[in-house]
Amino acid sequence: MAQTDDHILASNDSRREDKWSFLPYEQEREIPRREVQMLRAVHAVVIPLVDMVTLTLAVVVSYLLVKDWVNSGQLEGLLGRSLGVIDIKVLWIGLATVPLWMLVFVYYGVYRRETRRLSISTFDELPQTIGAIAVGAWVMFSFLALISKGSPTGRALWAFVAVVWLLLMILVPTGRALLRVGLSFYNPFRSSTLVVGAGEVGRSLIGRLQRHKEYGLRVVGFLDTSPPGEGEDASQVEILGRPSDLMSIVDRFGISRVIIAFSRTPHPQMLDIIHQCQEMKVDVSVVPRFFEALSPNVEMEDIEGLPVISLPRYARHGRIHRAAKRLIDLLVASLATILLSPVLLLVGTLIKLDSPGTVFFKQERMGRDRKRFMMYKFRSMKVGAEGERELLADRNETTGPIFKMKDDPRITRVGRIIRRFSIDELPQVINVFRGEMSIVGPRPLPVHEAEQCTGTADMRHMVQPGITGLWQVLGRSDIPFEEMVQLDYLYVTNWTLRWDIKIILRTFIAIVRKRGAY
Repeated sequence: MAQTDDHILASNDSRREDKWSFLPYEQEREIPRREVQMLRAVHAVVIPLVDMVTLTLAVVVSYLLVKDWVNSGQLEGLLGRSLGVIDIKVLWIGLATVPLWMLVFVYYGVYRRETRRLSISTFDELPQTIGAIAVGAWVMFSFLALISKGSPTGRALWAFVAVVWLLLMILVPTGRALLRVGLSFYNPFRSSTLVVGAGEVGRSLIGRLQRHKEYGLRVVGFLDTSPPGEGEDASQVEILGRPSDLMSIVDRFGISRVIIAFSRTPHPQMLDIIHQCQEMKVDVSVVPRFFEALSPNVEMEDIEGLPVISLPRYARHGRIHRAAKRLIDLLVASLATILLSPVLLLVGTLIKLDSPGTVFFKQERMGRDRKRFMMYKFRSMKVGAEGERELLADRNETTGPIFKMKDDPRITRVGRIIRRFSIDELPQVINVFRGEMSIVGPRPLPVHEAEQCTGTADMRHMVQPGITGLWQVLGRSDIPFEEMVQLDYLYVTNWTLRWDIKIILRTFIAIVRKRGAY
C-alpha cells in the first residue's frame, strides 16, 4: 500500500480547486459506491413516482377541461353533435386506471436502464414512451367504456381519453427531462469516474464531461504511467496513480466507471485493466483508435473472431430524403415566422433605437459545395465592426480560423441580449426559404474563415449549412475549433431525419441554458 500511496501525486493538503472542480481528497475517500445504489434507486422509485404524479395530474386536468367543454356546449356546437354527459364517476374511474398505466409502462420497458451506456436521454426513450402512452390510452378507454356501460357518457369518453393522451405526450417527457437535468447537477447522483490516460484525448474527454453534466459522471482523476508530456498543462491534470494501482484506487474512491482514453500504458496491461474492471463489476468505456473517423452509425462485425468496425458512407441521400428534409425546413421556418413575428418586429425596433445603422446584418458565407451566399442576421454589433476585427485579433479566445471573444466591445446593448438567446439568428429563415440554408446543419462560416478549412474541416461543405446543429446544442462558442470539426464530420456521415428532429428539440434546451452564448 505504501508503494501505491507514493503514486498518488496530489495530497489532501496540496490539492487546489481548479476548473475541473474535483472534490477534496478526504471527502472523496468517504464516498463508497453509493452513487450506483442511488442511481438505481432513482430509476426504481423516483422516476416511476414522477410518472404516477404526472398521470394523476393529466387525469384530473382532462376531467376538468372536458367537463367544462361538455357542460358549456362548446364542443357540441363545434362538432354539431351531442357528446353525452360526463360526471364525477369518470374522474374516479380514470384515477383507478393509473396503476394500469404503470403496468403498461413497465411492460414497454420504460423503466429499464442500460447501465453500460454513458448517455440515456429522454429523447432516446421516446419510442418506448410514446408506445406505452398510446397503449395506456386504449386500456383506459376500454376500462372506462366497460365500467360506464349503460351510462349516457357517449362520445365524452373519447374526448376525455384524447385529452389525457395529449397531456401525457407533453408532460411525461418534460417531467423526465427536468428530473434528469436536476439530478445531473447534484454530486451524489453522479457516478465517480476514473480516466485512464492523461494525454490530450483524456483531457479533451474531461472537458466535454465538465461542460455536459447531464451525462451524470463526476471525474475523480486520471491513471497514467507518467506525468503530462511537454506542452501539456499539468495544472489541469489530476493523476491519482499508475495503471497498476487500479484496484486500490477503485476501492478508495468508490469508482463505478472507468474510461480508457489512450495511454502510454502497454497494450497487455490495458487488457488487464479491462479484465480487472469487469471482475470488480465496474463499467468500462473505451475511446477507440481513429475515433475522429468513427460515428454512432458504425457497424461492429466479426471476421472469424476478430472484431471489425465498418464505417458508413457520407450522407449523400437520395431525392426522397432530401425532399423530406426540405419539407421539414419549410414547415419549421413557416411556423417560426408566424409564431415569432411579434418578436421579430420588437427586436427590429429596439435595434434601431439602440444604435445607428440597419436592422439586418448581411455577410457572405460559404454554403454547400462551397457556393457563396448572403446570410442574414439581426445586427448585434455597431456599424463598421468588421473593420475592427484585426485590431482585436490578439484577444481571440478560440482556436482555428474562427474568431470569438466573450467581452467583444463591438457588441451593442441590444446585441448582447439577443446573442444570449440566439435571437440574432432568426432572420436566417430567409435563407431557408431561399434554399441556401437548412434548419439543421453545420454553421456557415464567413468566406475568409471557410477558405482556411482543409481536409476533414472542409467536409462541412458537403451538406447544406444550418441555423442550428451539433455545435450549437453541445456548447456553441465554448467548443474549440478542432471539436467543432469533428462534430461537423459526425453530422455529414450520419445525417438522418430523426437526428435533425432531435437536434431541433435540443436547440430549445441549449437556448435556455445559454451555454457558450456570447
